[in-house]
Amino acid sequence: MDPQDGHDTITGIGNVRIRGSRLLLRALRPDEIDDEWRAMVTAGPMAIAELPDETIFKARLQRSGHLEDGWLDLAIDLEGVSIGRIQTFVPPGRPLPPGTFEVGIGLQEGARGKSYGREALALLTDWLFEHAAAEAVAAATDPANVAMRTVFQRVGWRLAGSLTEFGREWVTYRITRPEWAARRQRKAPGS
Repeated sequence: MDPQDGHDTITGIGNVRIRGSRLLLRALRPDEIDDEWRAMVTAGPMAIAELPDETIFKARLQRSGHLEDGWLDLAIDLEGVSIGRIQTFVPPGRPLPPGTFEVGIGLQEGARGKSYGREALALLTDWLFEHAAAEAVAAATDPANVAMRTVFQRVGWRLAGSLTEFGREWVTYRITRPEWAARRQRKAPGS
């Protein structure tokens, strides 16, 4: 994995690019922002809790590639084409403890079932622990979203419980720095 191609600042980390074996997590291009909005509008309730304000959403995506105040949006790029988006965010009305990042991910329908979600989540998880001083990385998903639950488990996250938010029940998954470090140690060559 390539290290971050950016710089540390008082407010965050800029120009985040994370390269994996098949994927590149990178800032969204201006022409991809409208596509991401259309994906939000057409997403089912399993994918999003509620539709955000369009102006705020698009403004946030214009800052993609920059981690600031717990927010980072990245395109999931396969061979130069965005096949989805992965993000960190701060849930409304639920401040996160210091060093905790909440993650969301969405893939285009044709990109699902090919392990791209697993690779993207693993890349972002590693980057957050290696470059953003993460102590824990967490996410919530619909209990019926078996595919996403499987991705979390395969990347080493554990079921952490449930939560009621936006008038519905979610299951939560997380991985802590010690769990991540132990998993990396087990996977290291020669160990």
